[in-house]
This record gives sequence, C-alpha cells and structure tokens, in this order.
Amino acid sequence: MIRATTAGVLALGVLTLPGCAALENQDANSAATTSTRAPVTNPRTEPLTAASNPPPSNERTPPIGDVSLAVEDRGDLGEIIVDSSGRTLYTFSKDAPNEPTCYGECADTWLPLLSDSDPAGGIGIDVASAKTTPRREGRDQVTYRGMPLYRYAGDKLDIDAKGQGLDMFGGEWRVLTKAGEPLN
Repeated sequence: MIRATTAGVLALGVLTLPGCAALENQDANSAATTSTRAPVTNPRTEPLTAASNPPPSNERTPPIGDVSLAVEDRGDLGEIIVDSSGRTLYTFSKDAPNEPTCYGECADTWLPLLSDSDPAGGIGIDVASAKTTPRREGRDQVTYRGMPLYRYAGDKLDIDAKGQGLDMFGGEWRVLTKAGEPLN
C-alpha cells in the first residue's frame, strides 16, 4: 500500500510541475516586459503611409552617359521597358512626341533619362525606335517611339514602379509596355 501511495504522489508531482514552471515563466515574462516598456510620453507622429508626392530627388543633375534600354517582366505590369540597371522608365501624358515638358520642380521628381548618344537596346527593344531629343537646357533626353523617358524619384529599388498611374504636374505618368505604349 505504501508503494501505491508513493507512486501516486510522484505522479501528482510530475503533473503539477509543468503548471508551476509555466506560472514562473509567465511571471518572469511579465516582469521583463514591464521593466522594458517605453513611456507613452513620445507617441509616433510620422504618417503610416508614404506621401503621394515624394520629395524631390537628391540627384539635382540626372546622370548623363551611355544608356541601354531593356524589357523586363514585372508581374502585374507585364513586360515593361527599363534602363540597363533595371530602373523603371515612365512617360508623361503632357509630352508630345520628341517634346519633353517636364522641367524645374517636375524634373526634380521625374528625372529625365539623359544620354550622350542614341541608346542601345537589348532583347525586345526596337533599336530604331530608341533615340534622343534635345531639352531646352541643352541636354539630350532618351525617347522611345518619340516619347521622352523619365525615372521616378519615388522608386527606391530597381524593381519599384511606384509612379505607375500617378497624376502629377498636370498629367499622368505611365510605364511603357514592351510594344512602346503607355500602360493603362
């Protein structure tokens, strides 16, 4: 009989140990949490979403040099035209063929793609449609099928296309499809 009682006490002790350990862990976690909590005197004040109009680019003078255009598959956008580093390129609805209209503050946010010569083209690019057109400050801007091309300052990564469909500076900004048409 003593054996059964000892076995019963041991079994009861084994069953209650995990419960005690859990209570000890809960107390330890509560103590750690309360001692490291930040005071509510300085709540977050920055906006939760990005501003619709990004700040102007830090690149006051867009890079000039040899340019190459390529076609890249961007999932939901499909195959679009990008520069040789993979940055998304855009057209502006206010521009007429070979007539850029984005200058000043507009060009600080939408950086014209500038080149010293007609751009090269990768697979899927009609090289005969990749040209340049003069800007009023004397530089040459890359065009595709006559449409001046821009980079968006709000695109921080090469794969970003945050400018697609934005209505800024009096017109709409669109990426170019593989066929050279603005994506709707």
